[in-house]
Amino acid sequence: MYDHYPAYEVPQNNIVQRFFAQRWSAILLEIALTIVITVAAGQAFEFFDPFDDEAAAAAPIAASAPDVAADALSAALKPVKERGADYVAEGRYVAAEALYDFALALEPNDAGNLGWRGYVNLQTGDYLDAQADFRRVLDLSPLDYDAHNALCWAYGESQDFTSAMQHCGQALIAATSLPQYAIALENRCWAHVEMGEYAAAEQECLAVLRMYPGCQHEFCALAHYNLGRVRLAQGKSEAALRQFNLAFRIGSQYANMYLEIGQVYDRLGLGAAAKASFAKYEDLAGVRVSGR
Repeated sequence: MYDHYPAYEVPQNNIVQRFFAQRWSAILLEIALTIVITVAAGQAFEFFDPFDDEAAAAAPIAASAPDVAADALSAALKPVKERGADYVAEGRYVAAEALYDFALALEPNDAGNLGWRGYVNLQTGDYLDAQADFRRVLDLSPLDYDAHNALCWAYGESQDFTSAMQHCGQALIAATSLPQYAIALENRCWAHVEMGEYAAAEQECLAVLRMYPGCQHEFCALAHYNLGRVRLAQGKSEAALRQFNLAFRIGSQYANMYLEIGQVYDRLGLGAAAKASFAKYEDLAGVRVSGR
C-alpha cells in the first residue's frame, strides 16, 4: 500500500486514439514495424534463396536474426519506456498506461513493462488489471519481490484477503534487504488492519518501527498511520492521535492516510490541522473533500 493513491475515476475511453494522435508515437510505431518487416523479409529471402551455397553459408546469420530484431526493437522502444516513467512520476497515468500498452503489444513478455503498467493500475484503482499484470510478472519471475508485494496490496483492496496474505508472506520471503522486508511487513500490517485483525497488525507495525527508530521513510509514516488505526479501533483516541501526528509529519503519497487523519483531527476540534490534512488529500487524490 506504500505510494498508494485511492481509487478514483480515470477516463478509459479512446486511450489508443489519444496515444496515436501524438506525432512521435506514430514515428516510433513506424520504426518498430519497419524492424519487424525488414527482419521477416530477410528471413523469407534466406528461405527461398536460389543460390544454395550462399544460403548454406548464411544460415547462421539468419538463425540469429530474431535476436537482432529483439535488440533493435528494445532500442526503438527505449524512449517510449522512459517517457512512460516520466508520466508516472508526473501522475499522468492515462498517458503512461497508453505507452505501456503500446510497448507490451510489441514486447508482450517484458517483465519491466508489465510491472510499470501494473503499478499504474494500482495507482488508478484498477486492482483487477493490476493483479493480472503482476501475475504475469510472476509467471516470468516467480520470486519477484515487487510483484508479490504489489499483489498483497491489490488483492487486499479487492477484499480477497486469502490471496493477499499469501502474497504478503511471499514478499517477506523474497525480500533481499532490511528495507524491503520492512516495507513488506508494513504492507501486511495494513492488510491485517483491513481484515480487522488488530493484534497481528499492531505486532507487525511496531516491529517495523523498532527496526527503524526515528525513521523518516514513507513506510514508517504508513506504519504510524496503521498503528493509529489500530489504536482507534481499541478506543485509544489520544494514542491514535500521537501516531497520526507522526505519520503526518513524516509524510506519504498515500492520499487516504490524509483523509482519515483529517477526519480524526476534525472530530477532535483541531480545525487548522484538519484543514491542512484535507488539503494534502485533495492534492494527492485530485478530488475535493465533500463539505469543504
